[in-house]
Amino acid sequence: MKKENTIESYIVDNQLDMPRVFDEYYHYVSTIIKNKHTIKLEDEEEMIADVFLILWKNKDRLDRKAVFSPYIAGITKRLIYRKYRELSKMIKFSQYENEMISHFNVDEIVEQKEMNDCITKNLKALGDTEYEIFKKFYYEGKKVKQIAQEMNISSSNVKTKLHRTRKKIREILKVGGF
Repeated sequence: MKKENTIESYIVDNQLDMPRVFDEYYHYVSTIIKNKHTIKLEDEEEMIADVFLILWKNKDRLDRKAVFSPYIAGITKRLIYRKYRELSKMIKFSQYENEMISHFNVDEIVEQKEMNDCITKNLKALGDTEYEIFKKFYYEGKKVKQIAQEMNISSSNVKTKLHRTRKKIREILKVGGF
């Protein structure tokens, strides 16, 4: 594989030569996946196939003057991120499901409720901006960029306020014995 190859060099009879692209970039895509994420072999194979499927579906929109390897790397990295998010959602759900099925420990439930009450009470004591950002991010599931646009502040400011709020909550929980 030559990194300086443009997409134009993979066009034959005004069509993308997918067998050649697959042969030359299969190991490149596989290496990116292995370096970015620890996943099962079957998931890796599925992701590799998805990369080339996305490439095939978008073949008519490719900038023929662009270099091919960064384009393929971008597709691969976006798929890795998407897969990571799917897996983390599944893990969170399965952990919750296991906790619900495995046992109902009254002490743990009471302690969790007390901790939630402590967090809620102290969140309201924060400034209005910090409270709104925290609520939008953690309770409403909004992304940092979306919160920044809604509140007319920068994304870095949102991230900073979230970090400081989490730090304050950790301290409050330590003091509260959690």
